[in-house]
Amino acid sequence: MREFVTSNTQVKPVSSDWSVWFRYTYGVAGERFLREMTQNGKLVGSACPQCKRSFLPPSLYCEDCFAEMGEYKPIVGEGTVDTFTVLHESLEETRLDKSIVIAFVKFDGVSGGWLAPLTGVSADKVRIGMKVKPVFAKDKKSIQALTWSPA
Repeated sequence: MREFVTSNTQVKPVSSDWSVWFRYTYGVAGERFLREMTQNGKLVGSACPQCKRSFLPPSLYCEDCFAEMGEYKPIVGEGTVDTFTVLHESLEETRLDKSIVIAFVKFDGVSGGWLAPLTGVSADKVRIGMKVKPVFAKDKKSIQALTWSPA
């Protein structure tokens, strides 16, 4: 026989250890992008074989002509800070010892861009239009492997 809760006064607490196992994937395009970043220290985008547009982050289909994009190409050179924000508090709402700058960076000839911390410059010196380069941490095997640095 099943029990049904019909009133919030009937709720019973249950104490236990509930282990949850999962594996999240970033999809076909995202997996390759993140592997290149974390394992090979490269930034890659997808390239449309039909209209020749490039996309960062990569996509499986071109948003303009809907062609399937299976080709990836390296995103090289300097990027440009398109926008940024300065974090003064942690996620726990405690004051950070040092502010963190997060910048959205675009590359010439590439649609889209990527958001990552900007290091090596104080928050008051960051400007929209500033040239930056990607820096890949060797000791991190996650999305946190990439940061920006002034070019």
